[in-house]
Amino acid sequence: METGAPRTVLGVFRETVPGERRVALVPDVVPAVGRLGLTVLIEPGAGAQAWLHDEAYLAAGAELAGHAELLHRADVLLGVHPPALDRLHDLRPGQLLIALLRPTAIPRPVGQWADRGVTAIGLDLADARLPAARPMDATASQARIAGYRAVLLAAERLGRCLPPWGTADTAFEPVRTLVVGAGPEGLQAVDTARRLGSRVQVAELRRQERAQAVALGAELVALPGFDPVAGDPELGEALAHRRSALGAVLAAVVPHYDLVVTALDVPGGEPPMLLRTDEVAAMRPGSVLVDLTAGPAHVPAPADSWAQGNLECARPGATTLVGDGVIVIGAGELAAQVPVTASEAYAHNVLALLTHLTRRDGLRVDPTDPVQDAMVVTHHGAVRHAATRRLLADATTAAGPPPP
Repeated sequence: METGAPRTVLGVFRETVPGERRVALVPDVVPAVGRLGLTVLIEPGAGAQAWLHDEAYLAAGAELAGHAELLHRADVLLGVHPPALDRLHDLRPGQLLIALLRPTAIPRPVGQWADRGVTAIGLDLADARLPAARPMDATASQARIAGYRAVLLAAERLGRCLPPWGTADTAFEPVRTLVVGAGPEGLQAVDTARRLGSRVQVAELRRQERAQAVALGAELVALPGFDPVAGDPELGEALAHRRSALGAVLAAVVPHYDLVVTALDVPGGEPPMLLRTDEVAAMRPGSVLVDLTAGPAHVPAPADSWAQGNLECARPGATTLVGDGVIVIGAGELAAQVPVTASEAYAHNVLALLTHLTRRDGLRVDPTDPVQDAMVVTHHGAVRHAATRRLLADATTAAGPPPP
């Protein structure tokens, strides 16, 4: 940035979502943000739940600012989650909001950001197919941490040791683990379970992800009718049929496993329900399932059901007993349970985005840039995210015309 140019102010607010322990920026990244020409404001206590105290931010070059002052001074508002709905009136035209926005799950504030002229960028919307977007892909970075934590959480509840165990005259088989879906969180679950000594198998439809799981030491569950040589199933009806077939396969094989992690998600859509409650109940007593797709507890469930993920019986952020003692854990925000590593990873996603946005005259949002195109949800008073725009239009239609 040119010498003498006014410095953009970046404000990092304290998270208020129950159970959230992450912070959007860590002290180690503050100097790098400063070199981009930004002044960093931190709300007092923002990093306390991740053992990152105000003194560490001050030593790194940040300033402390109360919530009201931060919202007033900041050109850029940064959080893990967007500000609470009751603070929307504090946002002003031209401010840039960066967070995990989940616009299709929580569309209501999106229209209000657009009405107030706020530009909103979702770090959960980065298009990982673009190499330049991968460093800012917070979905992947947080998913990997969630996959790691899912296995540890399941191991804590499982009544058996994961690695082979025994005495001088008796040997016990290792725990059998099934991971459904080999995206970032599924692959990390595979790696963690393998390192703990479990025998791991993976059910996955996509060819590249299947290969990555095998490279980590997992075995593949046989999927009748799936030809890996033919490539990935295409989107649409064919893929929906494959998922339905996958559910049938899982129902048949899942009783043979002790630990199951489900992580089969659909980018930009609802995760498919793969196992019904009665199918989960067929597992042995003491088995543990973790549904990483159950969704955060603070995100509203679909109107017709509280079930949101791969398991019909999983409730976000809750543990449920099914049948004769089968333990089902709806994952919620598992990355928030590893706040130090998760905050560090998220802060580097933020730094990558800010670096990409920085020009000689300051930060520049350009929705025509392929990297930004997928991430910019609102800009210049308009909702740009197509799926959210449709949801808002449908909600307006359902509500009917305003009263005279």
